[in-house]
Amino acid sequence: MLGFSVPFFLIMVVVFIAISMTGSMLGSFVGALGFALIVGTLIGWIGDRIPVWKDWLGGGMLLASIGTSALVMFHVIPQESADILSDFNNNMGFLDLYILVLITGAILSIDRKLLIRAFAGFIPAILGAVAVSALFTAIGAIVCGVSPLEAQLNVMLPIMGGGNGAGCIPMSSMWGEVTGNDPQEWYAPAFAVMSLGNLVSVFSAALLDRLGKKYPSITGNGVMMKGDVQVKGAEDPKDVKIGIGEYASGFALGLFLYCLADFYASKISIINNVLNLGFSIHKFAFMVIFAAIANGLGLIPIEIRAGARGMQQFFAKYMSFPLMVAIGAGTNLMDYVQAFTIPNLVMIVACVVGAMLGAVLIGSTFFKFYPVEIAITAGLDMAGGGGSGDVQILGASHRMELMSFAQISSRIGGAIMLIIASVLFGMM
Repeated sequence: MLGFSVPFFLIMVVVFIAISMTGSMLGSFVGALGFALIVGTLIGWIGDRIPVWKDWLGGGMLLASIGTSALVMFHVIPQESADILSDFNNNMGFLDLYILVLITGAILSIDRKLLIRAFAGFIPAILGAVAVSALFTAIGAIVCGVSPLEAQLNVMLPIMGGGNGAGCIPMSSMWGEVTGNDPQEWYAPAFAVMSLGNLVSVFSAALLDRLGKKYPSITGNGVMMKGDVQVKGAEDPKDVKIGIGEYASGFALGLFLYCLADFYASKISIINNVLNLGFSIHKFAFMVIFAAIANGLGLIPIEIRAGARGMQQFFAKYMSFPLMVAIGAGTNLMDYVQAFTIPNLVMIVACVVGAMLGAVLIGSTFFKFYPVEIAITAGLDMAGGGGSGDVQILGASHRMELMSFAQISSRIGGAIMLIIASVLFGMM
């Protein structure tokens, strides 16, 4: 594990857990990353070797997340340490760092012509996912004796809304303005539904990965579109010799694009700062756009593109388990339990299945996307829990290279859902 012998690695794990249990974990980026990397790698290693779980239930990625949540719940990891890990993921910016590296590498490793074709067909696939998920949720509601409109408001919107910060929270504010009630009344059950919907999406991603292995014709194994080859590491890693300098350049480019996107979203964007439309476009959506423009115009040298791809591969391979630990530390398992009613389960599963089928119906039929890839990115990532949900879903399906498309779903798709939410809440 990580190149260490098993006995030595286990000693490091025991020491880190002991430090954590005494409440002495370093409350810094270093302390949190050290714990998450060492402990997360062990949990992930175990999850990738458990029969059935490794093939059908998300493997090490999901176990690292849920396992950490369980360790916090049963006080093996004290709440003080859990708060440090959660803070590391959010306020210290590790989740943003992880996503920006994957976006940069993913966008810059796609052939320019394919990039234009892919993005042109992706938004319609998202809309297809939303439409069919709404239809299936309504059908599930009728079967369970629930009002279809109530199901759209309390199940479809939280699940398809782009996560918590960009979805449930602004939607709860809309609900509060319409009803005159405390937004928390809608938010609390909506968050529970979103959490369970994310879990169903992660399980579904693992099933799609398994389905693709059984039927190879329906998957591109990380390539989005039929008849094209996604470039792995710029034009071809075998033809591009890169070293530490190119890795540093690719990393620096990702940081630059992220900071530029953050500045543009907060200070310049007309949609975010002038029009007051009731929703805003997330900085990651702008980052995807800027990276796509740079790639499409051929502004980035091939060596730097290869370096960005190399950094993406490093983060996907070695930083995914630590990220799952940090996500799990901030997730309360009781959030899942609260949503466990039979009608909710039926409607949640119907919503997620509808998202997958709608994405495939539009994306594969009209735009030549591979069914597995478009179902995961335009379907499940729309139904997932925002940025952290994207990581879990792509991790469970072993397709981290699709992060750029996942972010379009969570960010641009999430903004679309806020518009839909404002209309539906107005129908109450």
